[in-house]
Amino acid sequence: MAVTLRHIGIVVSNMEQAVNIYENLFGCEVVKMLSEVKGSFISQLVGIPGVLMKIVILKTKDNNRIELIEYLNTTGKKRVPVFSNDIGASHFAITVADIDKLYDKSKVYPINFISPPLLSPDGYVKVAYAIIMEECLVEIVEVLDDQGKITGGN
Repeated sequence: MAVTLRHIGIVVSNMEQAVNIYENLFGCEVVKMLSEVKGSFISQLVGIPGVLMKIVILKTKDNNRIELIEYLNTTGKKRVPVFSNDIGASHFAITVADIDKLYDKSKVYPINFISPPLLSPDGYVKVAYAIIMEECLVEIVEVLDDQGKITGGN
């Protein structure tokens, strides 16, 4: 059976700030905004009675989806600090056209790069890990050679 990725879900503490980053820094497009998600279905689905949340679905340039979720009446624990070797979902990766330009532009956003963009030893990609809003680890990749597409990206 073939499996396809439907979306990546990210719980955020500040929806407006998160949307600003994904829309204006990463170039995603908002396709749906749900300001008040509640009811028995969603409470049963996420396992939190009486849950109230805000959801924004963004589309990447390659038509994948990122789902940002802000819990409005209950919050979980913030993983602070965020490390790449934490157990569980580690990170997600995005492909960008110009990582150096994005790195320079990112200084006005709440995003902390673990290192500046680095050239991979094989020279196929330029890559950096960054932590968004001290909440989510993202791998940012610029593909420099077709061989760099083997592990994902466009």
